[in-house]
Amino acid sequence: MTTDEAYMLGRNQAESERLDAQHNFSRSLAHGKLIQPSISQSGLLRIADVGTGTGIWIREAATEVAASNAETKFSGFDISAQQFPGDEIPGVEFIKHDAVQPFPQRYHERFDLVHVRLLSYAIKAQDLDMTVRNIVQIIKPGGFLQWQEFDVIDSWAVPDTQNARSTISHVVSERVARGLTPASERRSISLNPWLTTNSIASPLARAIQSKPDPTEQVRAAGKFEHSVRIMNLETISTEGHPCPMVKAGKKQEITGAAIQLLQAGILRRQSIITKAQPSDPESKKIVGELKEVKRLVEAWQNGEDPACHEWDCAMTSIVARKGLVSNGHEVWLPTT
Repeated sequence: MTTDEAYMLGRNQAESERLDAQHNFSRSLAHGKLIQPSISQSGLLRIADVGTGTGIWIREAATEVAASNAETKFSGFDISAQQFPGDEIPGVEFIKHDAVQPFPQRYHERFDLVHVRLLSYAIKAQDLDMTVRNIVQIIKPGGFLQWQEFDVIDSWAVPDTQNARSTISHVVSERVARGLTPASERRSISLNPWLTTNSIASPLARAIQSKPDPTEQVRAAGKFEHSVRIMNLETISTEGHPCPMVKAGKKQEITGAAIQLLQAGILRRQSIITKAQPSDPESKKIVGELKEVKRLVEAWQNGEDPACHEWDCAMTSIVARKGLVSNGHEVWLPTT
């Protein structure tokens, strides 16, 4: 990847393996569920996964759902095809597409369920509303959106050590430098007073819940706009989680994420230094930051600060449903 991309992580084999391990950790955190229990699987004939990466979620969903409905078709979308699986999977297609851009017309209102997970380090703040709008456009009326986010480098549970605080500081500054979604938002929303995560979850919930306001001309013409409503919002913490895999995998997940995110900062700073004049005061500052970030990566790799492996994180799972707004009034299909 280029260092000026919003995406902070790599796309090599090692990162693909980390993403697959992250999927297993996330599934364990969600009590083994690929699809939230509030979503009935009986009517899911077309399922999409946006930001599919290695395609592990859509592949496992295909196996699970096909057991009860062999007619269901699956589509995985990602801005890059580099991590798509090489083998062909019956009923599953993989499509290269940037969700910041509108999806091709053939996918509009096509899917009964669209799954999105862990785009915190891929969506710029200025693109969040457009991304949500584009994703909603491919959901059928009455269909579901399942979006899960968590930030393993989350300052609400950071240990009070120098390395931990410095890691948070550098990751947050890197997010800001790349224009990513708010990295330290502490405001809660009325749907869930405990939703104070540093990740995309809070602004995401507000973007999903935003209600369309049809103009007088639209209402007069009897046309409709789509409306999306959050049906279920749940925050699951690693703290005290009953699953042994969560406890065992937490250290690996936090360590892997910290190293990858810090290395993203190293690449960006190295790129700036090669283009800058050595006498430039800003360049000297970046050189100092680069030394500190490299030191932190070594500290994580060598396990110098055991407390860094003990902080907790929380995953926020949002289930929303797409209805209709007709003549200024919401029209909803049955909830089951």
